Amino acid sequence: MVECLNPQIPLLKEDLPIALMKAIKNPIEIACTKQAHIYDGVAVTKWMYWLKKTIKERDLDELEVQDYLEKMRAEQPGYIEPSFSTICAYNANAAMMHYQATKENYATIQAKGMLLVDSGGQYLKGTTDITRTLILGEVPDVFKKHFTLALRSMLRLQSACFLEGCTGLNLDILARGPLWDLNLDYQCGTGHGVGHLLNVHEGPNGFRWKVLANRNEMAVLKPGMITTNEPGVYIEGSHGVRHENELLCVFKEENASGRFLTFEPITYAPIDLEGVQVELLEKAEKEALNQYHALVYQTLAPYLEADVQAWLKDITRAL
Repeated sequence: MVECLNPQIPLLKEDLPIALMKAIKNPIEIACTKQAHIYDGVAVTKWMYWLKKTIKERDLDELEVQDYLEKMRAEQPGYIEPSFSTICAYNANAAMMHYQATKENYATIQAKGMLLVDSGGQYLKGTTDITRTLILGEVPDVFKKHFTLALRSMLRLQSACFLEGCTGLNLDILARGPLWDLNLDYQCGTGHGVGHLLNVHEGPNGFRWKVLANRNEMAVLKPGMITTNEPGVYIEGSHGVRHENELLCVFKEENASGRFLTFEPITYAPIDLEGVQVELLEKAEKEALNQYHALVYQTLAPYLEADVQAWLKDITRAL
């Protein structure tokens, strides 16, 4: 918003036109951002493979785990720095949505329970933001139930088809629906716009169930906009789950009913199938997960060593 502060001139409050121009990525920005996500997906997949293998051999801690992920990103072409401070949260720490491990306060990670990691990178090609929740061993059934509910929420929004003119306010219920059906909710928005080698939180697009006066993120969704999709379940003192992909808004078709848009996921990294209670997935959700995992494998496999590639093939198998 811009405000004229000269008392001799009438007060003016308007959205800056450049904000919308930045939000709608051009073809070059889109192509570069997708490449950045491939680099990032390679890093995240190698990190997941290492974590799953290493936790069977010894205990880890939150700082070591997030440092290894940073190391994997630093090996990728054009990597600059994290796009925000990494959230690496084990079990009950994951119930705090903006938890930060420090040298004075961090948890030891064992071969049981769940680990939530929300992270991202700034690359010369673009900006990434991804969350994955990993099963590290034996977990209570309620952990897997909430893991699957959050996954259903993410997949429903990712698969949305909608008329042009909708905002994130219109679509947010697709993500919250599976949780609201069970009287659950997450006390935050479902997603935010992402800049191109700029702010990882950048409006005016977003997903939220209500308008907040201090946030300018309810713009009409347009092809070229990139928005995160990150529903979750957070149980204080116990555990937290979040799954996050970035979505590119794209044109689908135009007919007598209007102009329809949809989303293309541009985050490429596996969902941990060890956390999925398949019987809770509806047919369309299972198909959406299988399609997404096929995309992940096809996209990342050429960049991976044989052992990591074989692991990825298994963890992205069709359900």
